[in-house]
Amino acid sequence: MQLKSTLAFITFACFASTGFAYEFENGVPLTLGFQLGETTVEDVQLRITGHDVELAISVRNATGQPQYAGFYAATPLFGSLGEGEENSDKTFPGLKAFHDGKPVRTSRHHRGFFLGRDITALLRKAGVNPIPSNSGDWRKIEKLPRLQDLRLENWQGQASLGWSVRLAPDSTALETIRYTALPKFALETIDADSFTQLVQQHCGSPEKLRDMLHLAAPEETLVLTEVFEFPLPSLALQDTRLTIEKPVKKMPGGRRFATLACGFDGAVTVPSDGTIHRATYSVSALVVSLLSSAPEK
Repeated sequence: MQLKSTLAFITFACFASTGFAYEFENGVPLTLGFQLGETTVEDVQLRITGHDVELAISVRNATGQPQYAGFYAATPLFGSLGEGEENSDKTFPGLKAFHDGKPVRTSRHHRGFFLGRDITALLRKAGVNPIPSNSGDWRKIEKLPRLQDLRLENWQGQASLGWSVRLAPDSTALETIRYTALPKFALETIDADSFTQLVQQHCGSPEKLRDMLHLAAPEETLVLTEVFEFPLPSLALQDTRLTIEKPVKKMPGGRRFATLACGFDGAVTVPSDGTIHRATYSVSALVVSLLSSAPEK
């Protein structure tokens, strides 16, 4: 009994050092898409620095006429976990778009859904934000009408953004999107089956990664894993440059150590730079961090 209590305390202390309130939390992948008309994509570059993401798309207008390209970003439906949730604001308020380095105005929309029904207008009429939040006015929420004989609570929200740009005739433009990602994270035991499966899902070798971790930090048994998902439905067999950099400022979760992604030809250790060959519709990158107790080599 004493041994179990000691192990539980050690696990809690290690996790507390990451700075997160929950042992694991689902991410909020942001779908990024575009409609290009007669323009074409020439190059795609994806850069992750800590949680900061930069997606740069080189677009070519080879016609003799001006062309317009439309872009959008959308979250999946999401709810609210409660107090202490790391990914509490899932609307990506800091997302910014640039056309050849110049800021582009984006339109933003927030919607709410309950039992398959869009309840945005109903919520707004009652003075309730469609985005679920712990800071909502519960007095207003309690007065909402019942739907299908159920109290209207625990609805799901969705955020979407859109913008368009004009490309001059016979020109190439760089479209850049910057935002802070909300990755899925978990505290994993290095020898656990769940860690093995996570590494295999990203086309890595669990044995090789374990050897690297043990060599870098022989005393560590726990690591922080983060999965960065990038649904890119407009990509079809497009080579995508991927760069994983160390954060420029101290972040919760310890020291970024390794990264894996299917089809990625870059180094396993962070920082890493390479290409995901023939990326299809979605990119998923696994980042493994040593806890703060592991010394920097």
